Amino acid sequence: MTDDCIHVVEATTSRRREKAKNDLRKIAKLMKKLGTRDTTRVPRGWFVTRDEPTADQRGIKVGRDNNIAILSLNEFQSRLVDSREYLSARVNYAFGSVRDPETGDLAPRVKYVPLDIVRRDSSDHLVSHEDLTQLVSNGATVVLLGDYGSGKSMTLREVYLQLRLQHLRSRTTRFPVYLNLRDHYGQDDPAEILSRHARSVGFEPGHHLVRAWRAGHVHLLIDGFDEIASISIQGEWQKLRRNRYEAMAAVRRLIDEHPISAGFLVAGRAHFFDSPRERFSALGLPAESIELTLNEFTDEQIEAYLRDAGLNGLVPSWLPSRPLLVGYLAARGFLADLLAGGDDLQEASVGEQWDLLLDAVASREATIDTGIDGATVRRILERLATLARASPGGLGSLTPASIIESFNDVCGFPPSDQNMVLLQRLPGLGFDREGEDTRAFVDETFADACRAGDLVSFVESPFSFSRNALQRVESAISDVGLDVASYRLRRLGYTDGKVNAALEEAEKSEARYMVADIIRLSHSSGMTVGNDIWISGVLLPKLDLECDGDLGRVGFQDCFFSVIELGAETEPSALPTFRSCYVDRLDGRVSRADLPPGKFDAECVIDTFVGPAETAADVLSLDLPLGARVCITVLKKVYEQAGGGRRENALYRGMDNHAKMLVPDVLRVLQSEGLLVADRSRGQTIWRGIGAARTRAGQLVAAPNVTSDPAIMRCGVL
Repeated sequence: MTDDCIHVVEATTSRRREKAKNDLRKIAKLMKKLGTRDTTRVPRGWFVTRDEPTADQRGIKVGRDNNIAILSLNEFQSRLVDSREYLSARVNYAFGSVRDPETGDLAPRVKYVPLDIVRRDSSDHLVSHEDLTQLVSNGATVVLLGDYGSGKSMTLREVYLQLRLQHLRSRTTRFPVYLNLRDHYGQDDPAEILSRHARSVGFEPGHHLVRAWRAGHVHLLIDGFDEIASISIQGEWQKLRRNRYEAMAAVRRLIDEHPISAGFLVAGRAHFFDSPRERFSALGLPAESIELTLNEFTDEQIEAYLRDAGLNGLVPSWLPSRPLLVGYLAARGFLADLLAGGDDLQEASVGEQWDLLLDAVASREATIDTGIDGATVRRILERLATLARASPGGLGSLTPASIIESFNDVCGFPPSDQNMVLLQRLPGLGFDREGEDTRAFVDETFADACRAGDLVSFVESPFSFSRNALQRVESAISDVGLDVASYRLRRLGYTDGKVNAALEEAEKSEARYMVADIIRLSHSSGMTVGNDIWISGVLLPKLDLECDGDLGRVGFQDCFFSVIELGAETEPSALPTFRSCYVDRLDGRVSRADLPPGKFDAECVIDTFVGPAETAADVLSLDLPLGARVCITVLKKVYEQAGGGRRENALYRGMDNHAKMLVPDVLRVLQSEGLLVADRSRGQTIWRGIGAARTRAGQLVAAPNVTSDPAIMRCGVL
């Protein structure tokens, strides 16, 4: 019933004329009866068939009342919302971060390569994108997790296209709606969100989309729960969780009000929240929701992608396995040159690999502009990576003005028209937001390798460095950046004195993140911080205190740490002091009573302790040969930290003497099998996982008793 009509609906799957005639008579009879009861509303009849009505059905007349419509279910649904018009309009609007890697167009020309998707509640259970589509089609609530550039938006787009095709072929009455959550910052009302989305894609009227959603005709796909809020620590780590919870109000309301019969798929970065528990609460997920994790490319998937791009040959293990970066390098032609140097890069440390990679990319790009050489292109990228650290996530947005500013800083003169051609297509940068002329780095690891450049430049010449760039930095450098910086500074022969001079100047400049970067760089290289330094209000993804350096004169106040690694052999006097800090996870201690005395004050909050034997204990109790158990333990320790690595001495912890004796042989097997790589870029051996082998390692850890993988078979007979 509406304000001016009383609607009478009869639906049928039958195609028989007599059945239709009887149903139409019933509709007419009820309309007449209702019309005498309520003279303010006009009765309206609807005879709805599952398939297109036959000519016989359409030709039936009932009395002199022609106010009965005979139509198919799709036609009837279009009165609620014209789903085909929406689907036609939606294809021309952005799908999250999906762009053609070469042209930036919204429709990528490279074919979608399916990625491995793992169920969180069953790590050995891989889910295909067809399975994911079926889950949504069946009405499940699904969370898809993955890091930046891992292919979340591309996967959601593929699910959308499959659901769209099902609807257009009349296999289902439900149709997909794909929302970019970052388009709806500040909104928390579902009707407002859907109405704005309808206007953005050019579908009017927007309230029809709201009406269809509430009626259960819409599968809702939401991209980017990590992009809706700008989280900045600003010395107040206590507010981070509350801010994230408040920012997720829109998602919670959409999930809460979403009809249970339709599917709901939401995607975002895995590490946006501190824990699965926080993610579950902040998003308002139902108990039966399903969490999936998107893996990076395997070797086979990279080969398939490159074949589609016209490139053939073996894929070296140094090649980053993140789909966004692989696609970018392939589309811009860099891989044709880089693959030729695969053997040299294969033998290099992580820091050297990325140093050579950046040189190769910058040198090739410089060929389009004879006035700028490769080294200068790289320095511009490095300065932009520093400016990008002022943005949430540390990747951008970089305006045209900031790009020109970086050129001026590096070159000492404004760009010419020829230089502007180069600046508009700098390697490693992609489109940021639709409708804005801004850029962002396409990959976190690529950006982190570039960030090392200004760190090295500052240590080399701290008194001539741009203070403006430093003071805007709001994010820390990560492991790859530290590796590149350590490799470059070691080649330059840097000393404790030079690093401490740079540290003192960074503190005077109030460049707190540069102070934190230099401290972590010097400590990982076994150096001593000779100044009394206090750092306030920084957020660090990881602080490794298992190194040989001395941080006894360093203090952290009101800081946030995702992980602190604290070795049992570390001398307490060489450890920094922590006041009112938050630590999400502390590795190497079992409780607060186990902490070094006087190093963590009573105001520090440590969410989770992980003892030195905890990782190994469960694995070493399995009914497997000892060598196989050591193999699984090592893989678990190395691969549990994405993008990081473990020092060799940390791999022995939690094992008895018999198990420890097998570690060197196990490491040799895992290295020869392409599962681990030894990195000696910081003067000591760090064992790292290989991105392309992550799926294989995960399967070994998840099901060691049933696998026939040669790595575990070889370790089992040691």
